[in-house]
Amino acid sequence: MRTKELSLKKPSTSPLSYRTGWLAALFAAHSDYDSFSTIKDGVLLNSGDGQRRISHLGIGKGVALESGFFWDVLAIYLEDGEIIRVGGINKKKSLLLQAGLNRAYRQYLSEFYQRMAPEIDDSSRQARTLFDGKRYIRKAAARQWLKSYRSLAEALKRKDIQRFLPDGSAQNLRLIQPILIHGYDAFERLNASYVDRQIEAFKTFFDSVESNPLTANQRRACVIDEQHNLVLAGAGTGKTSTMIGRAGYLIKAGHAKPEQILMLAFARKAAEEMDERIRSKLGIESLTVKTFHSLGKHIIAQVEGIAPAIDKMAEDEHLRARYVDEEVQRLLQDELYKSRLVGYFLYYSNPYRSVFKFKSQGEYYQYIQENDIRTLQGGLVQSYEECEIANFLYRQGVAYEYEPNYQVNTAGPDYRVYQPDFYLPDYGIYIEHFAVNEHNQTPPFIDQKSYLEGMVWKRATHQKYQTRLIETYCYQKQQGILTQSLEQQLKQAGVAFRPLPNNELLRQLNQFGQVSKFSQLLAQMLCLFKASGLTIKGLVSLGKQHEDHERMKAAAFLFEPIYEAYQKRLRDSETIDFDDMIVRAIEYVEAGRYRSPYSYILVDEFQDISANRARLVKGLLAQNPDSGLFCVGDDWQSIYRFTGSDVTITKEFERHFGDTAISVLDLTFRFNNKIGDVASRFVMQNSTQIAKRIQSHAVIEQAAVSLVKTNSDPVGLDAALSVIDANADDEASVLVLARFNFRKPDLAQFKRRYSKLKLQFMSVHASKGKEADYVVVLGLEKGKHGFPPEKATHPVLELLLPPAEVFAHAEERRLFYVAMTRARHHVYLICDANKASDFVRELVDRRYEIRVDEFTGEGFQDKIADIPCNECGAGYMVPRDSQHGSFFGCSQYPLCTNTVTACQWCGGGLREKGRFRVCENKRCDYVEPICPLCGGKLSLRKGPYGQFWGCSHFRKDAEFSCNHTEKFIDLKAAKYSSLTDEDYIT
Repeated sequence: MRTKELSLKKPSTSPLSYRTGWLAALFAAHSDYDSFSTIKDGVLLNSGDGQRRISHLGIGKGVALESGFFWDVLAIYLEDGEIIRVGGINKKKSLLLQAGLNRAYRQYLSEFYQRMAPEIDDSSRQARTLFDGKRYIRKAAARQWLKSYRSLAEALKRKDIQRFLPDGSAQNLRLIQPILIHGYDAFERLNASYVDRQIEAFKTFFDSVESNPLTANQRRACVIDEQHNLVLAGAGTGKTSTMIGRAGYLIKAGHAKPEQILMLAFARKAAEEMDERIRSKLGIESLTVKTFHSLGKHIIAQVEGIAPAIDKMAEDEHLRARYVDEEVQRLLQDELYKSRLVGYFLYYSNPYRSVFKFKSQGEYYQYIQENDIRTLQGGLVQSYEECEIANFLYRQGVAYEYEPNYQVNTAGPDYRVYQPDFYLPDYGIYIEHFAVNEHNQTPPFIDQKSYLEGMVWKRATHQKYQTRLIETYCYQKQQGILTQSLEQQLKQAGVAFRPLPNNELLRQLNQFGQVSKFSQLLAQMLCLFKASGLTIKGLVSLGKQHEDHERMKAAAFLFEPIYEAYQKRLRDSETIDFDDMIVRAIEYVEAGRYRSPYSYILVDEFQDISANRARLVKGLLAQNPDSGLFCVGDDWQSIYRFTGSDVTITKEFERHFGDTAISVLDLTFRFNNKIGDVASRFVMQNSTQIAKRIQSHAVIEQAAVSLVKTNSDPVGLDAALSVIDANADDEASVLVLARFNFRKPDLAQFKRRYSKLKLQFMSVHASKGKEADYVVVLGLEKGKHGFPPEKATHPVLELLLPPAEVFAHAEERRLFYVAMTRARHHVYLICDANKASDFVRELVDRRYEIRVDEFTGEGFQDKIADIPCNECGAGYMVPRDSQHGSFFGCSQYPLCTNTVTACQWCGGGLREKGRFRVCENKRCDYVEPICPLCGGKLSLRKGPYGQFWGCSHFRKDAEFSCNHTEKFIDLKAAKYSSLTDEDYIT
């Protein structure tokens, strides 16, 4: 095969090409490529499988020649270390090819970098201006520079580039090359160096700006100047000092004038305190400190030329709630509104969820308790459907009794006292509502066989005693015919309906406080609705997506005239409320009608930010692309979702705002390490919280959180104060906290008894930002007013609130963290051990480092109730007393009526172990034989032939009686001999 002749006259422009002969292709080494040619920017290698393109920029040491016996090999050394060998080269032409390839790649490099020199010089000039070490390099500036000179990055990776450039460009290259190669890592190193220099330069300022020198992390947070800065400040880590330090640094470093800085707080008192500290610590008068509301008012005044008047209801939620209640009463004069309200109470006041959607009885009971499902007469019932039946009977003027004892005592071995669901005393009619579907199947958590047998027994009992029974079923509710079917059966049974007039129903509802309670819901809706920016039509549309959409729609229609009346009042009085302030201010800022003079915005307690307030901040920042945002907050202390606060804005700060630098203040000067360990571990059970490790300045050895187990808050409080009084210095401060204000104890008596202590009561929410030497937390129990409260938020409010977190009781967990971290020295947790809250159970069950045995004796309990109810699975067995003696009952009573006999010797609970009930108390060896026929207790009896065991369910002359007996020798004595210590362990 012939080879093309090489043209060497114009090596800079003439291409080279070579094709391997057929013989070389068969036998030569490294004959993977059958031809090659030079192209404009590299070398193109060809083979039977395709082509490979090699850039001149990628060639390193050049092309070497390796001599062979018949043919030579051209070895192309790449910049990344790879060597490409092309064999089968004719020996007569190999030197010429090597020289030509080397000449082509070197000439290309020289011309390429000569053309690039102006760009290198330009990038260097910009780098000297932007990255001169006098300012913090923001990500936006770095990103723009890197994007502009992205083409340089690959080209400048060669080690020998300097020899291809003019001297000036080579010098400029040395400046930018590390940045181009390392990208953002290089900027981080430059910024780290800048921050260190600034901290050193302003050391005197940081040492003296507050009464104590700022910590290293506080100083770094003050100096870092990303466009958006989030400082995560743990409780007691000096967030306010950091805010002051940041403002002072910006001014002293010449980054901003005082009038270019805006500091924002949520509460008026916090803003006033901040303003005072700015004046006293920095001696500055012209720096602007405002609440979000006062900022909104200022913006409106600037645009409209006059400051808006604030309605009195804006600052007084009780006044607003009273106004809504009065409007509801006024609207009840309208027959349509009255009819809608009555319909709401009859059909929508409780949330409906089919019993078949629950996986366990405990889950179902939790639904009943959290939603406080009660009848129009205020009675607690065991299901939504029973509530609907009760309300229907009440509406129709039919007197009823709920779960009365049946007229015949049917108690026996297999059944307790029979209590039908409803009894109509005027007609002698019983109503049973059965939890079965149309296929006679029960919900998943109900034993179907046992339940169906119970249905058969109940029907047989009514037939036997000739009592009238009406039946209803779960599937009728699902089909929407429950009350229609009941109405038809009642009429056929001769029940006369005397429907209560709407006025009478409303009178009863008013008497039970139900209307006022509903008015409170509407008042809550009013604030959230205005802040949401929705229209009524939008609210209804949103409600249609809810599973309980009919209830949502009913609430929206009742809310609409309240909202319209409220808005009319504002218009007539020419006033606005706080929500108007924010919304109108946003409109003016986003429309450009208000121009922001602020280069820096500093936000305190950022974890309390709402979507609207965040939008206002973004609008102000957008007017000045070079402005900076500095936010100090702690997602662990976000506790105001019910007002619209959205913790995800803090958790996902960069997604909401853009380029962000996050700093962490992790040294607390408030609480000691033992309080911190418990509180931090507790709050971080929710893995969606931002992980932080808070260090304590005060380090101690012993646990600093005590659990006081008593069934009385006053007893527990007294015990805690007694210990504090004995160990504390004079004037020690004690914060008594509770989840709800109504739990406030009579502090007067305790102040007289413990006169050297400074006692103060607060709700936990109100205590945010406060601190004391000691903290006592009351009311740590289960229930709708417990801690956490087991009470569902009305779904119409959920529509208007930020999305709820998936983690159970996420905000309540943060609230408990806030409660504990108010204390400097010690925390005392008061709980009823028989109904301890889930939070207390977690502290005990997961072995947090707390003291659980400090308070003993009369009035205190040994342990938290820890015997799970084997019937509902949600409650715990707690000791109770009755006229028949002591027993253990489920803490979910009256929903769960499971009981267990108490030990006759020590009063502890009994658990079944084969044929016996064994005392749970490992210090007690009481054993009780079980009747194998009915499950009753076998009692020791004496007969003509000596002692024997007889069933406790034996009744003379009773319809139901168990006559089982066993010989004394076969039972207890034998069992005693086989019991070991292991049998007594719970």
